[in-house]
Amino acid sequence: MCHRIKQDYSGNSYLGLHLGTQLFRALILDSKLNVTYVAQIRYDVDLPEYKTTNGILTDGGPGEFLANPVMWVKALDMLMDCLVKQGADMHSVVSIAGAAQQHGCVFWSDLGLRRLCNLNINLRLHEQITESAFELTRTPTWMDSSTDVQVREMEHTVGGPAELSKITGSRAYTRFTGPQIRKVYTQCPEQYKRTSRISLISSFLASLLIGGIASIDYTDGSGMNLLDIRKKNWSPACLDACAPDLARRLMKPIPSSRLQGRVADYYVKRWNFRPDCMVVASAGSKASELAGLLVENDFLMISLDTSDVVVMPLKKAPRLEDGHVLCHPTRRNEYMGLLCFQNGELTRKAICEDVAGGSWRHFYEMLDATPPGNNGNVAVHFRDREIIPIAQGTLRWDAHINPMAAESLRGRHRFSTPEIEVRALIEGQIMHHWAIAHEMGFHHTPDTKIIVVGEDSRCQSVLQIVADIFNAPVYQRTGVEVSLLGCAFRARYAFYEHRESSCNCQSCRMPSRRRKRLSYDEFFRNVPSGLKLAAEPRPGCDKIYTPLIARCSQICQLLAAKSSVYFFRPN
Repeated sequence: MCHRIKQDYSGNSYLGLHLGTQLFRALILDSKLNVTYVAQIRYDVDLPEYKTTNGILTDGGPGEFLANPVMWVKALDMLMDCLVKQGADMHSVVSIAGAAQQHGCVFWSDLGLRRLCNLNINLRLHEQITESAFELTRTPTWMDSSTDVQVREMEHTVGGPAELSKITGSRAYTRFTGPQIRKVYTQCPEQYKRTSRISLISSFLASLLIGGIASIDYTDGSGMNLLDIRKKNWSPACLDACAPDLARRLMKPIPSSRLQGRVADYYVKRWNFRPDCMVVASAGSKASELAGLLVENDFLMISLDTSDVVVMPLKKAPRLEDGHVLCHPTRRNEYMGLLCFQNGELTRKAICEDVAGGSWRHFYEMLDATPPGNNGNVAVHFRDREIIPIAQGTLRWDAHINPMAAESLRGRHRFSTPEIEVRALIEGQIMHHWAIAHEMGFHHTPDTKIIVVGEDSRCQSVLQIVADIFNAPVYQRTGVEVSLLGCAFRARYAFYEHRESSCNCQSCRMPSRRRKRLSYDEFFRNVPSGLKLAAEPRPGCDKIYTPLIARCSQICQLLAAKSSVYFFRPN
């Protein structure tokens, strides 16, 4: 019998933070896991002085998608103020977990480390973590595709893309952190030499919270082309292929469930956080979405957001030619398969501006005005450089175009009506996702749940298209953003794991009397998943979409072949 005095945790709350591409969001859950406060900072609107478009600086070079890390620092400061102004009692927050856009990195200067470790209560965060805190004030984000040369160099040094994929779970990708670091090392050697520490954006967020450099977690570290995903440590071969003396700058990676420390005294004095508030390792956005679903097995998640992503949990790590295998955020020694598509929400937004004047209501009315299959009209819009396949451009085919004829290379300049354009866009994106997922081995059984999340998952017509193309029932999670919820759930479980179930009394130290600690899945098993059936495949949908998926794949292949003239494609 445990001798510890029974504690009352009913007044506890749990904070989740998500540093996204376009938004910085916060969520507080009470002890019963009810949402009590939500806040957000929109970079373009709330921080106009940084002159971003969709959260990205507009003065980058070809293929560069950069952001100023000071913008994120100021956004965090504003976000905390926003929660307090809403009436949130920050002293009730017992644990914090974060997530952030993947792959991007931050290069700390010596001065930045000193300021981070000595935060001054009389100054706002961004008044002391200024541009001088970083060796680079324009840091690469996950969208950056300017590292073709570095991709080729790293793969060649390690022994080829297959060998790199065997070690890290992915062949080299331009947006991955390893090639980005190598680009800085080769093009800005003095800045790299002066860099004291390199953080992912997720560990950068945790660093701001603890007032010191936080470690990179296994999950987000899997997206760097540097982590041996089976040994859970940095690969010496990959580090050597990237840049010198890199292990010191990255520090040792840690499990996603590990505590980074307690919240910095700055937060205690300024926003009345409790001194013993725990800070959990921050993870990547998609890993956080997986943690927020509370579905244990047999599901495939499609995230329709700034980037579109297909995610599936994996017991073992397969070796994929394309796609990514990452460490699972809540199950040690398990993995998650991930396919990322760059042309997601921003492409949909651009077409909405073009054909509907920016009115989403009108855009979706146009979508509803056309039949499934769009009478054979198919389009692929790779406005930005796509990841799988490496391609850029737009190609439209109507039902009369012969894939073997010369006109297939030109396609149609426009379809006859804007309604056709809208459906061709949405169906083209979802068919592309299905085709790539199928090629990569992401198969689903009749019992598999297709769960659609993200900003653009709220339209019933889009959900119906997903159900028809995947020929499977689609479920939707109602309420707040699932990646943000995943942060708060991880904060709640961390408190259970490191405080509630952790006891050092004499009785609990005896193996025969020690209580079994619940796993993450077991802990949340009785919590409603919030999933509801949103759409079921219509009869005959496979006959409509099977031939169209084949045509969509042919369009993608043509765009990839045309783009190979401009982009390096790994052997």
